[in-house]
Amino acid sequence: MGQELSHLFNSENAETTYQRYRKLAGDEAKLRNECFAQSQSAFKSRQGLKAKELSQKGKEHGKKMEQYNSKAVEVIFNENNKNRPPNELDLHGLYVKEALLKTELKIQYCKTKNIDNLTIIVGRGKHSSNGVAKLKPAIAELMEKYQFRCILDKPTLSEHSPFPKYCLRDTASY
Repeated sequence: MGQELSHLFNSENAETTYQRYRKLAGDEAKLRNECFAQSQSAFKSRQGLKAKELSQKGKEHGKKMEQYNSKAVEVIFNENNKNRPPNELDLHGLYVKEALLKTELKIQYCKTKNIDNLTIIVGRGKHSSNGVAKLKPAIAELMEKYQFRCILDKPTLSEHSPFPKYCLRDTASY
């Protein structure tokens, strides 16, 4: 997700903050993976105490990674959704698990407010590895779980972005 996402932000500060948190999370992920690899090596060398210490250190880096990713999610999510109507959700910049959580929360919100339709903007997947969309099929599967009928809109241009977006539109009544 290291690509330039400036077209998604109204505020340069939000973009900078988002990218900084994602980078810090990535750094922690690398440290976590190194610790786990060293832990496995120590375990195979019958150095149990060292393996345990390295494993614990890896878990700590994993927690920090999650914290940084959570901060990045809040920055990008709040920025992308601050001027949207209550029945619209922009998931740009979120990883699949993050987007699924935000979508479920939005569905619950819509149910409590008797909002009977929800437009979910998922993007084309161009920031995904190999350019293969992961978010759109995951959200479509979530809609099936809730037995919502989805209409996959054709790409549209947004007032915030010169890039086409795909929308999953839930038109079912709750």
